[in-house]
Amino acid sequence: MRVFPYGDYQHRQPLAYVPIRRACAGRIEITERMEQAQVVVIAHVKDLKAHGEKLRRSLHPDQTLVLLSEEPFWDTAWGGVPGSATLTRETPDGPITARQLNHQTSRVFEFKAIPYFPLTDRSFFNRYALRFTRNARLDAEAWRTVFARRRDIVFMATRRESEKYDVAWPMHEIYGLSALRTRIAMACEDERVRRIGLRWNEEPPRQDLPDWHLDKLLQLEDNCRVLSAIENTHQRNYLTEKLFDAFAIGAIPLYVAAPSHRVHEVVPDGGWINLFGLEPETAAQRILDFEPDAAFCEAYAKTQRRLARLFGSVGTLRREYERLASDLEASLRAAANHPQGTSTAA
Repeated sequence: MRVFPYGDYQHRQPLAYVPIRRACAGRIEITERMEQAQVVVIAHVKDLKAHGEKLRRSLHPDQTLVLLSEEPFWDTAWGGVPGSATLTRETPDGPITARQLNHQTSRVFEFKAIPYFPLTDRSFFNRYALRFTRNARLDAEAWRTVFARRRDIVFMATRRESEKYDVAWPMHEIYGLSALRTRIAMACEDERVRRIGLRWNEEPPRQDLPDWHLDKLLQLEDNCRVLSAIENTHQRNYLTEKLFDAFAIGAIPLYVAAPSHRVHEVVPDGGWINLFGLEPETAAQRILDFEPDAAFCEAYAKTQRRLARLFGSVGTLRREYERLASDLEASLRAAANHPQGTSTAA
């Protein structure tokens, strides 16, 4: 399967990451020229607007344009219908259509054990393996002592207040959470609360740092009691590094997840605070009033042991990469059965 990544966001799709490209070796070939590819891949709907005219003129009839999106936030805030098989945009020369492969329309992101985002960089696995092995040595009473010693409640995310992020597709249980988590952070009025991130202060975007993830872990480790792990979008397969980061630094995660969300498969034993269905003021009061009792600390210790096993298994990691590569290849081949000659039809 010959693929040509294209567009301003080509660095943010599965084949842009070295570990995933290695897993796909022998299955998917990245071509250097567009005309050599069976499938041309873009990663953001914005690329359809910015480059749609050029793409419509450049693609030949037996090629397929695919929007391979790793980010439900993009699909919902800028896309259209995240559950649709195709996405069409107008150009001066007529419409152009991309096949949508995202969390809702493909099996690419339907993980078996380890969610997609931590697979994009091996440093996630290495850092988690080290920290969860350490954390698993603590029992419930030890964790209760840890939580009693710490006080900070931290929200680390971009500040977004616009109602445009309150998108929702209830039939798919897809909901925008960016504005909601901002409102929850603002409603938490307490001296223990720290708000960190773009538009909360004058610091540059964290992604501009040489290693934003390590900086986050080192900045919050040993002084954070509660850490928001609320995603920017609620989608059942969408689970990024945020929840793992909170557990890794020994903090109590805040999360928003319906009963169908697969976070319940990853950490079924508890040890986290689920704010699903709560208004910001109610959620804030629950956060500020929360005190981990013996039962919670036992669940937390159990979850730490579970995560130590998950990220301590190289075999599990290899199988997840194999699963991802297989599903990505199958999804791209299926998309290639709808070449551009038919998919651009009005």
